[in-house]
Amino acid sequence: MRNKYLILFLLVFSIPFETFSQVNILNAKDPADIGVKDDMQIRQDEDQKLEYGYVDERDIMFSKVIWEVIDLDQRVNFPYLYPIDTSVVGKERRPLIHYLLKGMKEGKITLIYDDGKFNNKISYDEFVNNETKFQGLSYREINFKGRDYIDIAGGRNVVLRTNEVPIAPEYDSIPDLDEYLGILEYEAEFDDSKKDEIKKFENTRDEILMDWLQDTFGEKYVTTYDFTYDMIDHYKIKGIWYFDKRIAELKYRPLAIAPVARQVSNKKDDSSASPEDRSEPVDMFWIYYPDARNVLKDSYVFSDRNSVIRKSFDELINARRFHTMIYLEENMYEDREISEYITDNAFQRLLESERIKEKIRNFEHDMWSW
Repeated sequence: MRNKYLILFLLVFSIPFETFSQVNILNAKDPADIGVKDDMQIRQDEDQKLEYGYVDERDIMFSKVIWEVIDLDQRVNFPYLYPIDTSVVGKERRPLIHYLLKGMKEGKITLIYDDGKFNNKISYDEFVNNETKFQGLSYREINFKGRDYIDIAGGRNVVLRTNEVPIAPEYDSIPDLDEYLGILEYEAEFDDSKKDEIKKFENTRDEILMDWLQDTFGEKYVTTYDFTYDMIDHYKIKGIWYFDKRIAELKYRPLAIAPVARQVSNKKDDSSASPEDRSEPVDMFWIYYPDARNVLKDSYVFSDRNSVIRKSFDELINARRFHTMIYLEENMYEDREISEYITDNAFQRLLESERIKEKIRNFEHDMWSW
């Protein structure tokens, strides 16, 4: 009996060293070493993602793909949002969006799409260079001082010509940019496609002008708005529920995840606006979830109850440790969302979400009822 207690004692007290949320905090000789595993910890580390087993299509009796919203205003979902100010916590504590962006930047996450149907694949460079519906991680504008400076100098196009700053190769041969823009504006009255050309022309002009202003005067005449973690509004997650007749169990598999945030370009307006007047959040990108598992398995969540507990975001998501509301289930009506057939009634949409959840749960229940 005493041997059993001894073995149990050794097992229990050998685990915390491996599961510390702040790795190396007891053995660090310098604060910079906290959160960094030493060679022995790396060799002994057994934190590996749980590989998905092979599922034969013939063993699937039932499946349903659903899209859900992880509302970050709900307390149970706070681990996916916080910390939003990383300057007041240790470097080992970061929100989910930090690890997703870092994995994309380092090339560890490459299966990135602009929608949850995996129709259009995008690259990280396209994302940061404003080539997707989420317009990048930073936004610049010429501030009031800059606009006053340009007005005194005679206008944006005049400043470009005066300082011999080429607006773009296709406009080099045009001596009078004001005249060219005036022609475009006149043509736009009869041809809507010219409006896109005007917008592109103005954006190109302003980007080059801002580069020149920053190189010449620093940030004096240009204000830059950067993406911050508090701009994340919620997450969308796509997954599949399926009944595996081989093990007689209803199981869930995440397929894709998307952070939804407000546009950085609207940040200057959102700061003073009331919550109801703020800009609508936009899907930043969709990541094929299995491709992100290697990153998320090394991304640990802070436990508010016990600092010794280490759970990765991969473990939380696969265990469905979040509260969600279904906003779409695959259907024959071109996968229309619940909001499209239940309009102007949030309570009824919530009831419809619960009805879909109950329908899926009942399938497993009915398998054992006769």
